[in-house]
Amino acid sequence: MPTPSHPDLTRQIKARLLALPPRAFELFAGDLLEFMGLRNVSVTRYSGDGGIDAVGSLETSTALISIPTGVQVKRYRANVQRADIDRFIGALSGQYPQGIFITTAGYTRQATLKAVAGIPRVATVDGDQVITLMLRHRLGIAELAGAASELDEDYFGQFEAQAVARPGRTYERPEAYRAGAEAEVGRAAPLEDDLISLRALSHALRVDTSALRRWIEKRQLRPDQSGPTVRGYFFRRDRIEVIRAELLGRARPANSDAWRQEFLDFARSRNLSKSYKPVLLKALLKVVNRDGEADIDALTEAFRDFYLARRREGLPVEFGPPDPTDTIALSDAQLRQLIIRHPLERFLIKGFLEYLPEEGVVRFAPQLWGELRFWEMLGIEQSADEQLDYYYNRPR
Repeated sequence: MPTPSHPDLTRQIKARLLALPPRAFELFAGDLLEFMGLRNVSVTRYSGDGGIDAVGSLETSTALISIPTGVQVKRYRANVQRADIDRFIGALSGQYPQGIFITTAGYTRQATLKAVAGIPRVATVDGDQVITLMLRHRLGIAELAGAASELDEDYFGQFEAQAVARPGRTYERPEAYRAGAEAEVGRAAPLEDDLISLRALSHALRVDTSALRRWIEKRQLRPDQSGPTVRGYFFRRDRIEVIRAELLGRARPANSDAWRQEFLDFARSRNLSKSYKPVLLKALLKVVNRDGEADIDALTEAFRDFYLARRREGLPVEFGPPDPTDTIALSDAQLRQLIIRHPLERFLIKGFLEYLPEEGVVRFAPQLWGELRFWEMLGIEQSADEQLDYYYNRPR
């Protein structure tokens, strides 16, 4: 994974993570596992300097293979040493065939070599990779006017407020594991302490956070804990599938065919408040390469070109601001942010597309791109035209 861009923001995020109280960091780290793609997560014993222990499963895109995995998250300022990896491997041995070690710092060369060569094998994630993941999912990032971004204090504050409201089970011990025969993985956390935020629940369900807030306001969705900020809703992790069944009435797609069909249904939907979604689809199909990837700047240009063509033909552009053809009021950088915040966000939440800001690339999810047929791509473009015809001609 590349080193994250935005060096000033990167430094601010790292400093903010290090400044979180231990319990607040544990809540953040529990959320992070959801965005890493780990499934069936269960937090066990919190220990060490703000670290957490957790278990889960790594799954293939078809969900045919599931690998039980033990996880260690460590908030370190100095690099992880080989002894840390030795202790972790000792805890995994005989119980988990795979481990993931996550740190806010880095790894010594000896630690990295041991992680690769050890049995069980350990995947290492360093602080730069953690921040890259946060930038990708815009965790702790507040978007300003134009292309600028800054630290989102509300995001970090929700964990701090929850830590004060419910201190939880933080154990400040110097080591998370004991090596050899005494190694242990930890006890399961009480269900009421294994919490995820509204943002993580949104990612797990693949539903926009605004929709979840509406369900909360209508009392259709009940948080298990709430804080003083608008983002301060927390839910028991074990409720995710229950909430999915109650509110969505469907299970998470179990294989590539199911992902493909759900994408096609979403792409054809006429649930439009703006013209952005079908325009994004048309622009994406115009610039995507054979690997299912599109340069974000080329995508932005193709997106604007659609509206400029309508303007030249004397057709309606959009109902209400902003006007995508106004290059003075809406620069390329501002239009790019509009695309990311609105139509692209819907595809990202549902897991159909991925945005890699450090590479400037939008790409189809691998399990989806490999399943889409050529004739289905043509059908998506035709459906986008039909949606736009419906949008511009429906009564207002």
